[in-house]
Amino acid sequence: MELRGSASDRISDVPTNLITDHILTLLPLKDAGRTSILSRNWRQHWRSIPQLVFDRNFAPVLPNTTPDETKLILNIYEALLLHDGPVTKFELSIPGLREDCLHRLIPHFASKSVQELSLRFAVGQTSKLPSSLFTACRHLTVLKLQHCSVGAPSSFVGFPKLVVLELEHVIMHEDFLQNLQPECPLLEELRVLHCSRQEYKLNVPSLKVLSFDHSHGYASVFTFHHAPLLSVLSLPHGCAYPNCFAVFDSLPALRQLTFGIHSLQFSEEANAACKRTTTVYQLNVVEITRFLLDNLPQARFLIWLIMSSPSLQKLTVRFGTSTAQPPSEVINSLQELLEAEDRPGVCCLQHLEELHIQDSQGARVELDLVRFVMATAPQLRVISINRAVNLQSSDKVSEFLSELVSYKRISRDAVVKYV
Repeated sequence: MELRGSASDRISDVPTNLITDHILTLLPLKDAGRTSILSRNWRQHWRSIPQLVFDRNFAPVLPNTTPDETKLILNIYEALLLHDGPVTKFELSIPGLREDCLHRLIPHFASKSVQELSLRFAVGQTSKLPSSLFTACRHLTVLKLQHCSVGAPSSFVGFPKLVVLELEHVIMHEDFLQNLQPECPLLEELRVLHCSRQEYKLNVPSLKVLSFDHSHGYASVFTFHHAPLLSVLSLPHGCAYPNCFAVFDSLPALRQLTFGIHSLQFSEEANAACKRTTTVYQLNVVEITRFLLDNLPQARFLIWLIMSSPSLQKLTVRFGTSTAQPPSEVINSLQELLEAEDRPGVCCLQHLEELHIQDSQGARVELDLVRFVMATAPQLRVISINRAVNLQSSDKVSEFLSELVSYKRISRDAVVKYV
């Protein structure tokens, strides 16, 4: 009896803040409610957990079936009514839930002063969000939306505390983001993933992170009017920028860049800009995707970017599929890069530590790039080359590796990995 009593006392004596802030928040909501049987002291603690997540764990749904909406909504209402504390995070992610159910929940979001709101609807559902979401939830700091359509009402007065906005598979009404921007003065992170095509004009002085990904084969257009704090920019698939060189003038704080080079627009004026002496001092991480071996403007831009980024620490180049052989102009441009290390006033890669080549085609252009990096990067630690799945010729691979290992390395610590 003593052992049994001691064990019970240990459970009962767990500090309240440890129960609510650490133990119960790690459990699915249903399991958190079941902890009431452990001890009288635990009975009501689930009511004050700050995070409410209604997902498949809360309402399991069999494949090819829809949830019992009436029962589900009643269960959610019951949980909200019994909850007697503030809600920092509310997540609703149950397939098949209709949009009219959300109308009834929004007053609860407002009364509970929800800070982080995540609404995920079923794939292909495209539910229309009620306009009251944009007028009632003034305390939001994080808003994440999936598979829905949105349009701020004319009476929208903004999210004065919003820091993070994520939109995925969202159909946006025309000028939605433009109307939203001036009403979110603290917005720091914006992620737009697989959404409707638009022309985006960004004027967000507080923005620090922008991620835009659209892999459906067409590009939206970005124009940066004022983003002085933007340090992380990710445009891996679809984005057309009117002048690919001018982006660096528009974003003075840019430190990390990922972009699909195939979608950039290379006008004659832009191509001429690659000869200018502008230096991008702050840029230290660059990932270029879908680089085509037979594209001269892309090669010139890559050369310009490397030569203009003295703080570069990590460079990743992912090659796109191309059956054409690189023309002599491309090869000559890369060979000019090799000779640049002997020209006065041209910066070397003093801080580069990593070079990653993805989907390698085993081409001369790749070897020239690797050779230049080996010869000019004293801090280099890793060169990683991942060959493309269509590169099956063992003779070509052997020839590529034979030349690769013969290159001079200025860094004694540099390791070459080929897979």
